[in-house]
Amino acid sequence: MKTTSNSKSYSLYWAICLAGCLFLACQSDPKETINEDEDANTANLMPLQEEYDESNVKWGFIDKSGKIVIDVGYDEVNNFSEGLAAFRDKASWGYINKNGKVIHEAQYYNAFQFKNQLAKVCNFERKYGFIDQKGEVKIPLIYEDAKNFHEGLCAVKDSTKWGFVNMENQMVIGNSFDAVKDFTDGVAVVKKEGKSFLINKQGKKVSDDFDKILSISKSIFKVKKGKKYGLINGAGKVLIAPTYQSISQMEGDVMAVKKEGEYFLRSLKKDKIEVPQNTDLQYLGSNRWAYAQNEKYGMIDNEGKIIMQPKYSIITSFNDGYGTYQDGQLWGYLDTEGNKLTEAVFGLAWRFNEGLARCISREGVGFLKPDGRLAFVARNFDVRDFHEGLARMPIK
Repeated sequence: MKTTSNSKSYSLYWAICLAGCLFLACQSDPKETINEDEDANTANLMPLQEEYDESNVKWGFIDKSGKIVIDVGYDEVNNFSEGLAAFRDKASWGYINKNGKVIHEAQYYNAFQFKNQLAKVCNFERKYGFIDQKGEVKIPLIYEDAKNFHEGLCAVKDSTKWGFVNMENQMVIGNSFDAVKDFTDGVAVVKKEGKSFLINKQGKKVSDDFDKILSISKSIFKVKKGKKYGLINGAGKVLIAPTYQSISQMEGDVMAVKKEGEYFLRSLKKDKIEVPQNTDLQYLGSNRWAYAQNEKYGMIDNEGKIIMQPKYSIITSFNDGYGTYQDGQLWGYLDTEGNKLTEAVFGLAWRFNEGLARCISREGVGFLKPDGRLAFVARNFDVRDFHEGLARMPIK
């Protein structure tokens, strides 16, 4: 990577970094997210149809060489999923294929990614349903809200309550819940009258009531009673009684917990795994955990063994074998053994995705290869991550 002492280049570099902070939250796919405090599935309302004008910025797609491969120019686009991407023409959404050909004309108020050959869409009466890749309506657009199909069932909202329909739009679990989450491993988290519990695909309650329930691993759920957390399995059996101030995501059967102000690791079988003295433990994936000492982070493995002494302000989770670290004001990349892939030379650094990582260098917004070199620098600052080999980017 070229360096320069030219003050104007540095000013531009930091201007890019500052502006990059404004779209840091846009680094990954738009997706439905659930936090512990609320069901965040409901999409934000968009302006009315007549309030839309043609956008001054037109979006297309580039390939992994940086070449523009879809240059038609749409008012807005989403990432590709299962070979199709949603596009917006003024107020209406439709779908294109990877050749840029319009497969489904823009006719929807909102359009979401395809999952399991179906896409959730919303009409201008604000009703939700599903279409297939041919554009045929498979679930009529009659619902106040909907999630996605998981394990053959989809949560739908009729008036004020949630239930579940099958692929034939038969209501197999009646609309009686205040909030729901998708089925996973045969059970779903639902909320009714202020209490959360698990149900099976027959709608039968299979767990006790809790204040909150959150899936954290395959067939394992974190539960909260009062201010304490524990674990249950998909059958509702208590694996760990609610005794902890916090419980992290799990790596295998290992988790980070906090009890009486102390952070440490534990497993389903072992109450405590000895770890270095720390003020924080964070889940990184790949059998790694970040631990903090004197406001610096290092890494340990699932057995509490030190992989890397604390040296960085921040370490992020691993993807494709690499994570990012912050040293001073700049960012770099490291592997699961703590070895640097790059020095901290980037104004911002995102995770690897499909073999490339988006980053801000002095040259602009580029994509890093696993060998630590830039594959290319994008023509536009607001380029996004690659999905199915293509990345969306303003082109006009």
